[in-house]
Amino acid sequence: MEANILVVDDDRLNRELISRALRKDGHQVVEACDGALALQILKAITFDLIITDFVMPKLNGIKFVQQLHSIQPQTPVIFITGYLSVISDKDILNHVVVEILPKPFQLGALRSTVQRLLINSAAC
Repeated sequence: MEANILVVDDDRLNRELISRALRKDGHQVVEACDGALALQILKAITFDLIITDFVMPKLNGIKFVQQLHSIQPQTPVIFITGYLSVISDKDILNHVVVEILPKPFQLGALRSTVQRLLINSAAC
């Protein structure tokens, strides 16, 4: 299933690694280096899935995803983070995040999560 995916991460190498893997799987990928830029992109483009980091300049992942859902409320989100211990408020996460992948992650785990979420969102 080909999808339009937004990858938001301030770590250029990580962002490019994720984007390259998704493009190899046939997806259209747009990249943003922070949440503020991603919100600007969201005003012009609709996405099937968003992958975002937690710790970023200008707008962190939680705040970005909360604002994202006011623009595109049904868009599934994968949260990637090396700060799982910081993310403890389950009520917030249940409202803004579909899936969390801890860093470092395997590309296979990312690909299977992306595929599963795309299939689930297409079924709704």
